Amino acid sequence: MAQFSNEARQYFDVQRLVFRIGELASMTGVSARQLRYWEKKELITAREREDGQQARVYTFKTFVRVTLIKYFLDEGFTLAGAAKQADKRQDRMKYIHHFVAAGLKGFAKVDGEMALNLGAFDADQTLLAIVPDEGPIRYRLLPNAEAQRLVQAEPE
Repeated sequence: MAQFSNEARQYFDVQRLVFRIGELASMTGVSARQLRYWEKKELITAREREDGQQARVYTFKTFVRVTLIKYFLDEGFTLAGAAKQADKRQDRMKYIHHFVAAGLKGFAKVDGEMALNLGAFDADQTLLAIVPDEGPIRYRLLPNAEAQRLVQAEPE
């Protein structure tokens, strides 16, 4: 279980992703000049550089924020309105990030299909999300001992 948690943190460690201003501009379609303006207005912030260089670098979180602001600007919002809408979306994303980081307990194969262990449903059962290659996700409750056995058996 601890090994899965460590692996999941590595896969979802967006803190390691940083972008220079030109890269961020290219990826988002927002000019470097606009990014500097948004930074001046305190809508985004550059990350402190560990290597002592002066060039701006931005985190993945800032990339997401810039993408959201641009989306809402393109939808007709003012810059202030777009930033407010981005704040709302990012507040909701915190819960998704927390769920992925803390809520997933492992993988398993259930009847030949990949399943995500979503943890204890109650004192006796574990909730699994069955994720087929195609079609809707299904949920299944298994006795804790059976779920534990399936999760410990490494899925293919």
